[in-house]
Amino acid sequence: MTDLARTAARTSEERRTRAVRLDEADTDRSAAAEELGRAEEDAVREGRALLDEVRTRARGWTELEYADEPGLLDELQEWVGRLHGPYPARAEAARAHSSASARLAEQAAAAGRRRAELTGQAAGLRQELAALEAGGRRPPQPPDTRTPGLRERLTGAPLWRLVDFEDGLSAAEQAGLEAALEASGMLDAWVLPSGTVLTADSHEVLLAPAVAPVRGPSLAHLLRPAVDQGDAGAAAVGEATVARVLAAIGTGPEGEAGTWATIDGRFRVGALTGRWVKTTAAYIGEGAREAARRARIETIHSELVFLQGELSMLAELVGAVAARREVLDAEVADVPDETALTRAHARVAAAAESLRRTGERQEERAAALLEATGRSEAAAEELARTAEDLRMPSDEDGLTAVRDALGALAEVLAALWPALRERGEAGGQVADERADAGQAAERAAELAERAKDAENEAAAADERFSTLRSTVGAAVDELQRMLARTAEASRICESEQQAAHRRHAEADRSASRAEGRIEQLHEGLAEAAEARTEAIAALQRFTATGLMAVAVPDIEVPTMEGGAWAATPAITLARAIDAELSSTDDSDSAWERVQRRLSEEFKTLQDTLSRHGHRASARMVEDGMVVDITYQGRERAVPDLAAALAVEVGELSRILSAREREILETHLVTEVAGTLQELIGAAERQVRDMNVELEERPTSTGMRLRLVWRASRKAPAGLAPARERLRRSADVWTAEDRAAVGEFLQEQIARQHTDDASGSWLDHLTAALDYRTWHEFGVERHQQGRWIPATGPASGGERVLAVSVPLFAAASSHYASAGSPYAPRLVTLDEAFAGVDDDSRAKCLGLLHAFDLDVVMTSEREWACYPQVPGIAIAQLSRIDEVAAVLVTRWEWDGTRRRRGAEPAGPGYAVPAPRTEAADASEPLWK
Repeated sequence: MTDLARTAARTSEERRTRAVRLDEADTDRSAAAEELGRAEEDAVREGRALLDEVRTRARGWTELEYADEPGLLDELQEWVGRLHGPYPARAEAARAHSSASARLAEQAAAAGRRRAELTGQAAGLRQELAALEAGGRRPPQPPDTRTPGLRERLTGAPLWRLVDFEDGLSAAEQAGLEAALEASGMLDAWVLPSGTVLTADSHEVLLAPAVAPVRGPSLAHLLRPAVDQGDAGAAAVGEATVARVLAAIGTGPEGEAGTWATIDGRFRVGALTGRWVKTTAAYIGEGAREAARRARIETIHSELVFLQGELSMLAELVGAVAARREVLDAEVADVPDETALTRAHARVAAAAESLRRTGERQEERAAALLEATGRSEAAAEELARTAEDLRMPSDEDGLTAVRDALGALAEVLAALWPALRERGEAGGQVADERADAGQAAERAAELAERAKDAENEAAAADERFSTLRSTVGAAVDELQRMLARTAEASRICESEQQAAHRRHAEADRSASRAEGRIEQLHEGLAEAAEARTEAIAALQRFTATGLMAVAVPDIEVPTMEGGAWAATPAITLARAIDAELSSTDDSDSAWERVQRRLSEEFKTLQDTLSRHGHRASARMVEDGMVVDITYQGRERAVPDLAAALAVEVGELSRILSAREREILETHLVTEVAGTLQELIGAAERQVRDMNVELEERPTSTGMRLRLVWRASRKAPAGLAPARERLRRSADVWTAEDRAAVGEFLQEQIARQHTDDASGSWLDHLTAALDYRTWHEFGVERHQQGRWIPATGPASGGERVLAVSVPLFAAASSHYASAGSPYAPRLVTLDEAFAGVDDDSRAKCLGLLHAFDLDVVMTSEREWACYPQVPGIAIAQLSRIDEVAAVLVTRWEWDGTRRRRGAEPAGPGYAVPAPRTEAADASEPLWK
């Protein structure tokens, strides 16, 4: 009843505590709801402010323009409420900035290319003007097929410098004849002193004037030899040779001449015929050449003035483009910041999370209150029902009074047994006393009679006493004193007897309590003996599993025969086990680690055995796990199998050592060494080829890089001398070299076997002889006259080049092994050049072209439209959230401008014709 009352009181107090905590949770939830409302209002206000600011700033921009401002505002209005995905205003601004930047870059690149072109033209014109003003002559435009430098090595002169017009030809006729000769190639044909005329592009003979002159009119009637004697080459030809050349060329289709030229611009050279006209003659005759020189000088002056004006316009255009780019960058940086809105939504999310947590806490506390109420009511009902059944009070005070009464009753009952025993003893004493009283009565009667007799005798004695007192009074006084002492001793004895009776009663009560304690101790002793018997049996069963021999193999275990162990040897074994394992960590964390490791190692054991056709199983016994292995069809315990395998491994190791020596001597030291020599040599040659590629293709910054193939930091000991021996042919090895190589290879095999004991012999050989793990690649940079590691301090662009250039060189060297100039040289790049500035991107793409590599790459923002890239095809992917489609827009870059590419035709729709994008046109993302 007391426990029930206490339980009822405790559950009632718990219910009151739960009710208070529920009230606190309700208050917290209300506060969280209010905070969420305020946060949502702030988020709505910040969203409206951001929307208005985006609208206001977008209307004030001059360079940055959203492609679809109403659509953006609609999307932004939806985004500010949820913040799903990236910030639309910034994303659209980035796309618009990229598009506008590309347009401005194209304009700047076009202006730069045009300025370089005009500058080159102006330089060429100035050079030509200086030569003309110095009195030089402007020769006919040489064909592209002419062998450069050929005429400087030959003696002679072109035909136009060796002839002049005959008198009587009009200006129109002179112009027509010169046009025919120039168009046919004879005007600028080289004439050797021997009279042979060479074509302008090769050593082939155009005309052999050694043949007889043509029949009928020839160029000798229209042109005359005019050799400039001041020109050594022309003077070496001579007028006679020129006359023969002119006589061998006809002046019209009449006659049988296979080569002719007319004054109206027609000509024939064998099977080739044609016609050309020009307004005036410019090359034949000194007068014509001088007039042409003055006209050309005037033309050059006019062209230079025009070019200078166009260059000024281009400079203004470049400045305007740069200013527009600055404005564009400033405008994209002016995109309203969404940080305030993001923080407001973060506060909303935090408030919502707080409301959710407080709601969960309120629900948990409500459930806890309901549960506590149930427990309290159940405890109260059980208390009332039990009190009614026992006819006892149910309140705490009443139960306290009952408990006190029971305590008093226990004390009374504790004293009752000694009292009853004392009462029994007293009854016996009363009977004895009654018997004694009867005897005493009889004795009293007898004594009464004797008293009478005594009185008589006393009277006589008194008389005698009186008579004797007078004679012996001192002896009688002494006798009286002795009788008084005897009476006092008798009284003391009676008092001590009563005290002894009391001590006897107390001892009897203590003996009763001791008998109860002895009974309890006997019961505890029986339980302890039973527990000890069970512990000994458990220890005996655990020892029978074989795990004891695994854990403490050196301990002496009692014999398993003859049934259960006796207590003494079992206790001795337990104490020995405790001493052996005293340093072992037996904490909960250690036990969990052992459990995890046990599962992992058992899985590894199963995998290893299954590869060899064996099987392992586990069973739980006495808080432990016993692993049984089915090995070669027989189920065996792990210790037995380990002992058998140790013997077998020892024998196999002895056999295998001999086999290893045989293999090393007959195979590894000869054939494998030769193969390693070839592979190492091939790797070094490939590194040299890569470095040649790097040397032939320097970077635009002038940075020089090289690859090194060196011993790895984790290389095995003795690699350097072994590598030097392996690089030499095995035929020139000495016995010492052969032994050193064999020892090195055997060390690698042994180390691999130690690292991977579960692997096969083939796996060990494959891993141990893999020369690639012995080496590593490094990249070095040439700086201040020495090579240093490229991992040192450098700019972002240099770090990108230091990483990219060796990879490009490796790919180029690899593809060079194809042996065909038409073999593909493809590399693929994912998220190409992420985090790299535009200048470094352009340089890296230019290196791809320099290495003659074809690239397929993906990028979030890279278009690869740089002057360093001669051509590339682009597929721009665009999408809108919640629209299950992707738009593919195709473009092509030809090194100077970007144009829309042709769309692939499909069976179900027509493809519009591609249109060329102007340099300053916008870039539509949607059609």
